[in-house]
Amino acid sequence: MHIVQSIIDLPAIFSSSAVTLGNFDGVHLGHRELFRSLVRVARDLNCPSVVYTFQPHPLKIIAPDRAPLLLNTLEEKRRLIASSHIDYLIEAPFTADFAKIRPQKFVTDILLEKLKIKALVVGYDYAFGNGREGNADFLKACGDQYGFNVDVLQPVGDDGLPYSSTRIRAMVAAGGVADLVRLLGRQYNLEGVVVLGDQRGRELGFPTANLDTDKEQLPATGVYAVKVRCGLQEYSGVVNIGNRPTFDGLNSTIEVYLLDFSGQLYGEKLRIYFVERLRGEQKFANVDELVSAIENDIVRARLILQSAHIIQYREYLSLKS
Repeated sequence: MHIVQSIIDLPAIFSSSAVTLGNFDGVHLGHRELFRSLVRVARDLNCPSVVYTFQPHPLKIIAPDRAPLLLNTLEEKRRLIASSHIDYLIEAPFTADFAKIRPQKFVTDILLEKLKIKALVVGYDYAFGNGREGNADFLKACGDQYGFNVDVLQPVGDDGLPYSSTRIRAMVAAGGVADLVRLLGRQYNLEGVVVLGDQRGRELGFPTANLDTDKEQLPATGVYAVKVRCGLQEYSGVVNIGNRPTFDGLNSTIEVYLLDFSGQLYGEKLRIYFVERLRGEQKFANVDELVSAIENDIVRARLILQSAHIIQYREYLSLKS
Protein backbone atom coordinates (compact mmCIF):
# COMPACT_ATOMS: atom_id res chain seq x y z
CA MET A 1 0.00 0.00 0.00
CA HIS A 2 1.27 3.44 -0.95
CA ILE A 3 0.78 6.28 1.54
CA VAL A 4 0.25 9.75 0.07
CA GLN A 5 0.42 12.82 2.31
CA SER A 6 0.66 15.61 -0.28
CA ILE A 7 -2.31 16.48 -2.47
CA ILE A 8 0.13 18.10 -4.90
CA ASP A 9 1.42 14.63 -5.81
CA LEU A 10 -1.96 13.29 -6.84
CA PRO A 11 -2.32 14.44 -10.47
CA ALA A 12 0.82 12.56 -11.46
CA ILE A 13 -0.39 9.36 -9.79
CA PHE A 14 -3.96 8.78 -10.90
CA SER A 15 -5.47 8.37 -14.34
CA SER A 16 -8.56 6.86 -12.67
CA SER A 17 -9.50 5.51 -9.25
CA ALA A 18 -12.14 3.95 -7.01
CA VAL A 19 -12.38 5.82 -3.71
CA THR A 20 -13.82 5.62 -0.24
CA LEU A 21 -13.94 8.52 2.22
CA GLY A 22 -13.89 8.50 6.01
CA ASN A 23 -11.95 8.63 9.26
CA PHE A 24 -11.92 4.84 9.82
CA ASP A 25 -10.86 5.03 13.45
CA GLY A 26 -10.79 1.53 14.89
CA VAL A 27 -10.85 -0.15 11.45
CA HIS A 28 -13.74 -2.34 12.64
CA LEU A 29 -15.62 -5.02 10.72
CA GLY A 30 -17.90 -2.43 9.12
CA HIS A 31 -14.87 -0.61 7.73
CA ARG A 32 -13.42 -3.89 6.52
CA GLU A 33 -16.61 -4.71 4.64
CA LEU A 34 -16.47 -1.28 3.01
CA PHE A 35 -12.83 -1.85 1.99
CA ARG A 36 -13.79 -5.25 0.64
CA SER A 37 -16.46 -3.65 -1.56
CA LEU A 38 -14.04 -0.95 -2.68
CA VAL A 39 -11.37 -3.45 -3.74
CA ARG A 40 -13.91 -5.45 -5.73
CA VAL A 41 -15.16 -2.34 -7.50
CA ALA A 42 -11.59 -1.23 -8.26
CA ARG A 43 -10.75 -4.61 -9.76
CA ASP A 44 -13.87 -4.56 -11.90
CA LEU A 45 -12.87 -1.13 -13.21
CA ASN A 46 -9.17 -2.03 -13.49
CA CYS A 47 -8.11 0.98 -11.42
CA PRO A 48 -6.44 1.50 -8.04
CA SER A 49 -8.40 1.45 -4.78
CA VAL A 50 -8.00 4.61 -2.71
CA VAL A 51 -8.84 5.26 0.94
CA TYR A 52 -9.07 9.02 1.44
CA THR A 53 -8.85 10.13 5.05
CA PHE A 54 -7.62 13.10 7.05
CA GLN A 55 -4.76 13.69 9.44
CA PRO A 56 -5.38 14.74 12.15
CA HIS A 57 -8.98 13.82 12.91
CA PRO A 58 -11.09 16.82 11.75
CA LEU A 59 -12.65 17.40 15.19
CA LYS A 60 -9.20 17.95 16.66
CA ILE A 61 -9.05 21.09 14.51
CA ILE A 62 -12.62 22.39 14.35
CA ALA A 63 -13.89 21.32 17.79
CA PRO A 64 -11.08 20.04 20.03
CA ASP A 65 -13.40 19.81 23.03
CA ARG A 66 -15.53 17.27 21.15
CA ALA A 67 -12.68 15.34 19.54
CA PRO A 68 -12.79 11.64 20.44
CA LEU A 69 -9.96 9.66 21.96
CA LEU A 70 -8.73 7.64 19.00
CA LEU A 71 -8.88 3.85 18.97
CA ASN A 72 -5.79 3.53 16.76
CA THR A 73 -2.45 5.21 16.55
CA LEU A 74 -1.54 6.37 13.06
CA GLU A 75 0.85 3.43 12.62
CA GLU A 76 -1.85 0.95 13.64
CA LYS A 77 -4.39 2.50 11.32
CA ARG A 78 -2.01 2.29 8.38
CA ARG A 79 -1.19 -1.34 9.08
CA LEU A 80 -4.84 -2.36 9.42
CA ILE A 81 -5.94 -0.60 6.24
CA ALA A 82 -3.03 -2.12 4.32
CA SER A 83 -4.22 -5.56 5.41
CA SER A 84 -7.35 -5.10 3.30
CA HIS A 85 -5.28 -4.93 0.09
CA ILE A 86 -5.88 -1.21 -0.45
CA ASP A 87 -3.60 0.31 -3.09
CA TYR A 88 -3.36 3.91 -1.84
CA LEU A 89 -3.99 5.56 1.51
CA ILE A 90 -4.29 9.33 1.29
CA GLU A 91 -3.71 11.11 4.59
CA ALA A 92 -4.83 14.57 3.58
CA PRO A 93 -3.78 17.35 5.97
CA PHE A 94 -6.86 18.75 7.70
CA THR A 95 -6.65 22.45 8.51
CA ALA A 96 -9.02 25.20 9.53
CA ASP A 97 -8.93 26.54 5.96
CA PHE A 98 -9.73 23.14 4.49
CA ALA A 99 -12.71 22.87 6.83
CA LYS A 100 -14.30 25.83 5.01
CA ILE A 101 -14.31 24.10 1.61
CA ARG A 102 -17.83 23.37 0.41
CA PRO A 103 -18.66 19.75 -0.49
CA GLN A 104 -19.27 20.69 -4.14
CA LYS A 105 -15.74 22.08 -4.45
CA PHE A 106 -14.28 18.99 -2.78
CA VAL A 107 -16.00 16.81 -5.36
CA THR A 108 -14.83 18.85 -8.34
CA ASP A 109 -11.33 19.79 -7.14
CA ILE A 110 -10.32 16.60 -5.33
CA LEU A 111 -12.43 13.66 -6.46
CA LEU A 112 -12.74 14.65 -10.12
CA GLU A 113 -9.69 16.73 -10.93
CA LYS A 114 -7.05 15.02 -8.77
CA LEU A 115 -8.33 11.48 -8.20
CA LYS A 116 -10.00 11.07 -11.61
CA ILE A 117 -12.71 9.14 -9.80
CA LYS A 118 -14.66 6.37 -11.55
CA ALA A 119 -16.45 4.99 -8.49
CA LEU A 120 -17.12 6.03 -4.90
CA VAL A 121 -17.98 3.63 -2.06
CA VAL A 122 -19.20 5.15 1.21
CA GLY A 123 -21.00 4.06 4.36
CA TYR A 124 -24.71 4.75 4.77
CA ASP A 125 -24.04 7.39 7.46
CA TYR A 126 -21.05 9.12 5.88
CA ALA A 127 -21.23 12.91 5.63
CA PHE A 128 -18.72 15.75 5.46
CA GLY A 129 -18.58 19.51 5.21
CA ASN A 130 -20.32 22.28 7.09
CA GLY A 131 -23.58 20.98 8.52
CA ARG A 132 -22.70 17.50 7.16
CA GLU A 133 -24.29 18.52 3.86
CA GLY A 134 -21.97 16.23 1.90
CA ASN A 135 -24.04 13.13 2.64
CA ALA A 136 -24.84 10.01 0.61
CA ASP A 137 -27.71 11.68 -1.29
CA PHE A 138 -25.46 14.61 -2.21
CA LEU A 139 -22.72 12.28 -3.41
CA LYS A 140 -25.17 10.22 -5.46
CA ALA A 141 -26.41 13.40 -7.13
CA CYS A 142 -22.80 14.37 -7.91
CA GLY A 143 -22.18 10.94 -9.36
CA ASP A 144 -25.17 11.34 -11.66
CA GLN A 145 -24.02 14.82 -12.66
CA TYR A 146 -20.35 14.04 -13.28
CA GLY A 147 -20.53 10.43 -14.41
CA PHE A 148 -19.08 8.34 -11.59
CA ASN A 149 -20.81 5.50 -9.78
CA VAL A 150 -21.69 5.79 -6.08
CA ASP A 151 -22.24 2.69 -3.93
CA VAL A 152 -23.67 3.27 -0.46
CA LEU A 153 -22.89 0.40 1.89
CA GLN A 154 -25.84 -0.40 4.15
CA PRO A 155 -25.36 -0.96 7.92
CA VAL A 156 -23.18 -3.92 8.85
CA GLY A 157 -23.41 -5.14 12.42
CA ASP A 158 -24.48 -7.68 14.98
CA ASP A 159 -27.35 -8.01 17.46
CA GLY A 160 -29.31 -5.53 15.38
CA LEU A 161 -26.75 -2.77 15.97
CA PRO A 162 -24.32 -1.44 13.35
CA TYR A 163 -20.59 -1.56 13.93
CA SER A 164 -19.35 1.92 14.76
CA SER A 165 -16.26 3.58 16.19
CA THR A 166 -18.45 5.40 18.74
CA ARG A 167 -19.93 2.14 19.98
CA ILE A 168 -16.50 0.49 20.23
CA ARG A 169 -15.04 3.52 22.00
CA ALA A 170 -17.77 3.31 24.65
CA MET A 171 -17.15 -0.41 25.15
CA VAL A 172 -13.40 0.14 25.59
CA ALA A 173 -13.98 2.99 28.03
CA ALA A 174 -16.27 0.71 30.06
CA GLY A 175 -13.73 -2.11 30.12
CA GLY A 176 -15.79 -4.46 27.94
CA VAL A 177 -12.77 -5.86 26.12
CA ALA A 178 -14.03 -9.46 25.95
CA ASP A 179 -16.86 -8.44 23.59
CA LEU A 180 -14.74 -6.43 21.18
CA VAL A 181 -13.52 -9.28 18.97
CA ARG A 182 -16.95 -9.60 17.37
CA LEU A 183 -16.85 -5.92 16.36
CA LEU A 184 -13.17 -5.54 15.51
CA GLY A 185 -12.31 -9.00 14.24
CA ARG A 186 -9.37 -8.89 16.65
CA GLN A 187 -8.61 -8.19 20.29
CA TYR A 188 -8.26 -4.58 21.33
CA ASN A 189 -4.56 -3.97 21.82
CA LEU A 190 -1.93 -1.35 22.44
CA GLU A 191 1.80 -1.07 22.01
CA GLY A 192 4.12 0.56 24.48
CA VAL A 193 7.78 0.90 25.41
CA VAL A 194 8.89 -0.44 28.79
CA VAL A 195 10.10 2.43 30.96
CA LEU A 196 11.44 2.69 34.49
CA GLY A 197 8.74 2.67 37.15
CA ASP A 198 8.87 3.06 40.92
CA GLN A 199 9.62 -0.66 41.47
CA ARG A 200 6.45 -1.07 43.59
CA GLY A 201 5.52 -4.35 41.92
CA ARG A 202 8.97 -5.81 42.51
CA GLU A 203 8.69 -4.91 46.21
CA LEU A 204 5.40 -6.81 46.36
CA GLY A 205 6.87 -9.88 44.66
CA PHE A 206 5.30 -9.23 41.26
CA PRO A 207 7.79 -7.33 39.08
CA THR A 208 5.89 -5.40 36.42
CA ALA A 209 6.82 -3.70 33.16
CA ASN A 210 5.62 -0.09 33.03
CA LEU A 211 4.48 0.92 29.56
CA ASP A 212 4.60 4.29 27.85
CA THR A 213 2.10 4.30 24.97
CA ASP A 214 0.73 6.66 22.33
CA LYS A 215 -2.68 4.96 22.42
CA GLU A 216 -5.35 7.54 23.23
CA GLN A 217 -8.35 5.38 24.13
CA LEU A 218 -7.34 3.13 27.02
CA PRO A 219 -9.62 0.53 28.60
CA ALA A 220 -11.29 1.46 31.89
CA THR A 221 -9.10 1.38 34.98
CA GLY A 222 -8.81 -2.08 36.40
CA VAL A 223 -7.07 -5.43 36.04
CA TYR A 224 -7.08 -7.46 32.81
CA ALA A 225 -6.02 -10.90 31.62
CA VAL A 226 -3.89 -10.29 28.53
CA LYS A 227 -1.70 -11.87 25.94
CA VAL A 228 1.60 -10.08 25.36
CA ARG A 229 3.93 -10.09 22.39
CA CYS A 230 7.57 -9.04 22.69
CA GLY A 231 9.35 -9.47 19.40
CA LEU A 232 8.64 -13.04 18.32
CA GLN A 233 7.87 -14.21 21.84
CA GLU A 234 4.35 -14.53 23.23
CA TYR A 235 3.41 -14.49 26.91
CA SER A 236 0.37 -14.58 29.15
CA GLY A 237 0.02 -11.74 31.61
CA VAL A 238 -1.98 -9.52 33.90
CA VAL A 239 -2.23 -5.77 33.31
CA ASN A 240 -3.23 -3.10 35.78
CA ILE A 241 -4.40 0.26 34.42
CA GLY A 242 -4.95 3.00 36.95
CA ASN A 243 -3.62 5.21 39.73
CA ARG A 244 -2.74 2.50 42.30
CA PRO A 245 -5.11 3.92 44.96
CA THR A 246 -3.75 1.65 47.72
CA PHE A 247 -0.58 3.74 47.53
CA ASP A 248 -2.43 7.02 46.85
CA GLY A 249 -0.99 7.20 43.36
CA LEU A 250 -1.56 10.39 41.41
CA ASN A 251 -0.57 9.40 37.89
CA SER A 252 -2.23 6.73 35.78
CA THR A 253 0.06 3.87 34.81
CA ILE A 254 -0.04 0.74 32.66
CA GLU A 255 1.76 -2.09 34.44
CA VAL A 256 1.99 -5.60 33.03
CA TYR A 257 3.09 -8.69 34.92
CA LEU A 258 4.24 -11.49 32.61
CA LEU A 259 3.44 -14.96 33.91
CA ASP A 260 6.41 -17.33 34.16
CA PHE A 261 8.89 -14.73 32.92
CA SER A 262 12.16 -13.51 34.33
CA GLY A 263 14.47 -11.09 32.63
CA GLN A 264 15.07 -7.47 31.66
CA LEU A 265 12.54 -5.61 29.50
CA TYR A 266 13.55 -1.94 29.76
CA GLY A 267 13.43 -0.30 26.36
CA GLU A 268 11.58 -3.22 24.75
CA LYS A 269 8.33 -2.78 22.83
CA LEU A 270 5.41 -4.84 24.10
CA ARG A 271 2.03 -5.23 22.43
CA ILE A 272 -0.77 -6.01 24.86
CA TYR A 273 -3.86 -7.91 23.64
CA PHE A 274 -6.78 -7.50 26.05
CA VAL A 275 -8.66 -10.77 26.60
CA GLU A 276 -10.88 -10.18 29.64
CA ARG A 277 -11.37 -7.70 32.47
CA LEU A 278 -10.83 -9.36 35.86
CA ARG A 279 -11.97 -6.55 38.15
CA GLY A 280 -12.12 -2.81 38.57
CA GLU A 281 -9.48 -0.80 40.35
CA GLN A 282 -9.71 -1.11 44.13
CA LYS A 283 -8.18 0.55 47.17
CA PHE A 284 -7.14 -2.08 49.69
CA ALA A 285 -6.81 -1.55 53.44
CA ASN A 286 -3.24 -2.81 53.50
CA VAL A 287 -0.49 -4.41 51.43
CA ASP A 288 -1.41 -7.95 52.49
CA GLU A 289 -4.92 -7.55 51.07
CA LEU A 290 -3.46 -6.18 47.84
CA VAL A 291 -1.02 -9.09 47.50
CA SER A 292 -3.86 -11.57 48.11
CA ALA A 293 -5.94 -9.87 45.39
CA ILE A 294 -3.02 -9.97 42.93
CA GLU A 295 -2.51 -13.67 43.63
CA ASN A 296 -6.20 -14.28 42.92
CA ASP A 297 -5.95 -12.21 39.72
CA ILE A 298 -3.07 -14.39 38.53
CA VAL A 299 -4.96 -17.62 39.25
CA ARG A 300 -8.00 -16.38 37.32
CA ALA A 301 -5.85 -15.11 34.47
CA ARG A 302 -4.13 -18.48 34.09
CA LEU A 303 -7.50 -20.21 33.78
CA ILE A 304 -8.75 -17.73 31.20
CA LEU A 305 -5.56 -17.57 29.18
CA GLN A 306 -4.73 -21.26 29.01
CA SER A 307 -7.20 -21.65 26.14
CA ALA A 308 -6.90 -18.11 24.75
CA HIS A 309 -4.72 -17.02 21.87
CA ILE A 310 -3.83 -13.79 20.16
CA ILE A 311 -6.42 -12.82 17.57
CA GLN A 312 -4.76 -10.54 15.05
CA TYR A 313 -6.22 -8.71 12.11
CA ARG A 314 -7.31 -11.48 9.76
CA GLU A 315 -8.11 -10.48 6.20
CA TYR A 316 -10.94 -12.57 4.80
CA LEU A 317 -10.81 -11.02 1.32
CA SER A 318 -9.21 -13.51 -1.03
CA LEU A 319 -6.86 -11.98 -3.54
CA LYS A 320 -8.55 -14.12 -6.18
CA SER A 321 -12.15 -13.25 -5.29
